[in-house]
This record gives sequence, structure tokens and C-alpha cells, in this order.
Amino acid sequence: MFYCGIDIASKSSYFFVTTKSGRRVASGEVETTREAFESRLKRYVKNGLAVAIEAGNQTAWIYDVLVAIKAKVTVVNPTKVRMIAESVCKTDKIDAKTLAFLLRLNALPHPVHMPGKQARALRGLLVARRQLISARTKLCNVVRGMVRQEGTLLPARALSTQIGWKHLLEGGFNQPHLATIVAAYFESFKTLTTSIRDIDRELAECERQDTRAARLQTMPKVGRIAALTFLAAVDDPKRFPSARKLVGYSGLAPKVRSSGARTEYGSITRAGRHELRGVWVQIAHLVAIDNSRATQPLRTWFNRTAKRRGKKTATVALARRLLVIAYHLLCDETVYDATRLKRRAA
Repeated sequence: MFYCGIDIASKSSYFFVTTKSGRRVASGEVETTREAFESRLKRYVKNGLAVAIEAGNQTAWIYDVLVAIKAKVTVVNPTKVRMIAESVCKTDKIDAKTLAFLLRLNALPHPVHMPGKQARALRGLLVARRQLISARTKLCNVVRGMVRQEGTLLPARALSTQIGWKHLLEGGFNQPHLATIVAAYFESFKTLTTSIRDIDRELAECERQDTRAARLQTMPKVGRIAALTFLAAVDDPKRFPSARKLVGYSGLAPKVRSSGARTEYGSITRAGRHELRGVWVQIAHLVAIDNSRATQPLRTWFNRTAKRRGKKTATVALARRLLVIAYHLLCDETVYDATRLKRRAA
């Protein structure tokens, strides 16, 4: 059995291969390309090859290449490999050697989950959508600030549609150059809106192909984006042994400090999938102000918690509870039923 650690870089990476006894077999630089990795490492696979790499922006395709040549790949969070993260002497060679050493001793931290290709594609679409919406929002805010210089205060959603932009342009400006600037921004707004709609069509197709999305949307206030964000981030919910582990993965779990008989709970850890945390906190806000029957048990629980801990804490707690419900819906292959929550509350 061979053990290999790879320190990945953009142009050339460093690999270090050892035997089970720790004897170095090979080491050196390798181009960060599919062909180079296959050429340098395939020869060790027939006797068994285990590879350790750190998570990064090139991890996905390198993981696929190594798996394709039948290597057993372990992906680790670089911040949790203390021998590397806290090392005062840090080089590519030392990092690769350390990964191989820890892998051989089975001393690496819990591996990072590598999502399947479908989940990765979904993550890519959702990231692109968020970035496009962010760019469009910034663009609208710039125009809003410009027209404020003329004393014009636009309503909250005045620039959310093309009709709103056209009304602004038709109204005219005291400073002629503003008309040129706003018209240019309007073209960018239309382009961004078209791109967002294209991605939304792709996401709608992903929704149709995955029955789990429909199951999640039986929950109150959970729509297509929230459901797909959950599926993209979590991938397979059964990889979590409990709903509590999923809450920790989202970064919504509180920090805990325990010493002797004293235990203190602090703010949330924020360690995990930030997009999952952000979307489901928004859902918690919507559920808290809703008046439908479907949300009644959740609202009752939220209001009781808010009286004791405050609305901010109650909202985060509600987001955690919603994630727990979503976890059980997928693991149990069932749909949301408010009456079950009522029975438990009773």
C-alpha cells in the first residue's frame, strides 16, 4: 500500500509518496493537469494508493481524476490540519510530506464530503445566481445614489423592473450627463436580468429532476431556491448521523464552553455552509410573521422563545428547527405535516 500527500497549487503541485513503513518512494513537482497527475501516480495504484489533498478551488476536478485511476482519496479541511496550518516552516514539500505522514498513521481530521457531480453543478448555478443578483443590486444602488444628488428619492422597488427604469429615464434629469449614465446602467440591468432568468430556467429543470425538492417545498415558505440550496449544500442528508450534525454543518449551532459543572452557550459558530445558513434564516423570518395554519405551531414556539430570549435568538433557533424538520423529511421520505408539530407541542 502506498500513501501520497499532494500540496496543490495553480500551475505545479508537489507530491510525496511513501510505503506503509514510511519509506519515501517518490516525490517532486507535478504539473497541475489531468494528464500529469495520471502519468505520475497511476503506477502506484495496482498495489493500492491512498491520497490526501486539502480542500480548495481545484479540489473537485483533481478528486475526480484521482478517483478515476482507482486511488482512495481523502479530502481534508486545511484549517483543521494543525501540523500544516500552524507550521512555522511551510513549504510545498513539507506540506505534502505531512499529509502523507498523517494519512499513513490515520491521523487526519474527519474528511471533507465531496458532493456528486449533480450537487456540484447545482452549487455552481446557485453561486452564479447569487453573484448576478448581487451585481444587479449594486448597480441599482449606484443609480439610486446618483439621482438622489438631484433631490429625487426613489421608492424601495422602483428599479426592480424595466418599467421602473423607463419611467425614470422618461422623467428627465436636471443634469444632462445623468441621462447618459442611467441609460448605460439600464442596458447592464437588462443583461443581468436576462442572465438571471436563464439560470432560473436551469434551476427549474434541476427542481423537476429531483423529487426531494418537492418534498422540501411542502414546508411553509420554502420555495425553489431554498429547497435547491439545501440539496446543493447537504447533498445526501443521510451522511449526517443526526439532525444536530447537520445544524453544526450549517453554522447555526451555538458555541459551547464547558468547564466542570458550568456550561455556557454563546453566539452561533458560523462555521459551515454560509449560503445554507443565510437562506434558512430568511425562511425563519418569513415563518415568524406568517399567519397561515401551516406555520401556527412554529409561530407559537417562536413567540414563546422570543419572550424568553429575544427575537434575534428566537429567529436563529427557528432556523435550526426548520433545518431539523427538512432533515427528517428527506431521511424519512415524508412531507411536512403541521399537525405532527402540534401533537409534539402538546
